[in-house]
Order: sequence, then C-alpha cells, then structure tokens
Amino acid sequence: MKLLDEDKRAKQEYYNTPAVKLQPRRQKPLLTNSQSLTIEPITDKAGLEKAYGRESKVYMNGDTLYIAGTSSIQDIWDDLKIPFNQTAKSLRYRNAAAALKANKDIVNVVGHSLGGSVALELQKNMPERKFKSNTYGAPVLSMTPADNRFRNYFDPVSFLDQGAVNSVNVGLNPHTFSNYDKNKVSTAAFKSYAYKADE
Repeated sequence: MKLLDEDKRAKQEYYNTPAVKLQPRRQKPLLTNSQSLTIEPITDKAGLEKAYGRESKVYMNGDTLYIAGTSSIQDIWDDLKIPFNQTAKSLRYRNAAAALKANKDIVNVVGHSLGGSVALELQKNMPERKFKSNTYGAPVLSMTPADNRFRNYFDPVSFLDQGAVNSVNVGLNPHTFSNYDKNKVSTAAFKSYAYKADE
C-alpha cells in the first residue's frame, strides 16, 4: 500500500510542476476551420472514360469508383482468369481493392468489360461495404434479370449475360459503353468536409 501511495504522489508532483502542466489548447470551432465540400455525380460514361485515361485504370469521383476494362497484354491474361473464378487475382482487381482500402467513402462501383467483372467480384467479396454497381459489357454468365447490368446486342464479350439490359449501339463496336451517356450509378451528391491546414 505504501508503495502505491508513493507512486501516486510522485505522479501528482510530476504533473503539477510548471514545466509539465498541460494548458488546454484553444481550438477553433469545426465550422471555422473546415469547409463544406460537395462533389456532384458524373455519368458512368464520363467516369469510365476517365478511368481508361489513367495508368491504374481506376478513377474515383466522390463516393464512386470507376473501373476500366481490358487495355493491355496483362489485362488479356487477366481476362482468361474470369471463367475460372479468379478475377480477384487480376491486376485490375488489386488496383481497385487498393483504391477502396484508401477511401472508405466509396459506396458505388462501375465497370466496363474486365472492370465490370471486377466490380461484381468486389461486391461479392466485400459484402459489408454494400456496394451499388453498374456494369457495361461484363463477361457474365447469367439468366437472372438485372437492372444494373448493361450490354449491347451482338457484343461478343457479354453475350452470355442474358439478364442484362440490352441496347442497340449505332457504330462498329458493339463492346462499348459510349451509347449509355445518361446512366448514373447514383444521382446523389457526395458531401464531406475539407479541413483548412493553414488555420
């Protein structure tokens, strides 16, 4: 008992010395050192175009992750993994998973072709995130009707997805998403705060 009392007294003396005494820090109210931030949703077409333009082939806008499809030799190799349920071992999946790990605010995933398979695999492997998804021309084998999977007639990549919403593309490439220029996975704006570092 005596030892505990001495320890207690020593701690009290230490924390009451002028050099160690902690002064309450004056913080500015949250509203004066932060700024409201609103990011409007973009169309799936615009997001996918931006994803295709990036080296990682993934693009984030607010709370939505856009995942591009096949665009390299590595992607062709990864495409061969899809029928064997190995999509999670693809480079595109790893890039998308890394983006999701870095940004916990993502609640929507959109993908084209290989990116569509990745979006559906992320939805399956991360059920706790409750992703909402849209896919375009994804190589899916399904007869189940779905209003979030889109394909064009005569698309050789997504021809086994009989449950997708079908459309006619006017042009030479049936494996495109460009004719879906009004679709949005979400119409809600993403709202957050940006903290001012200089204050």
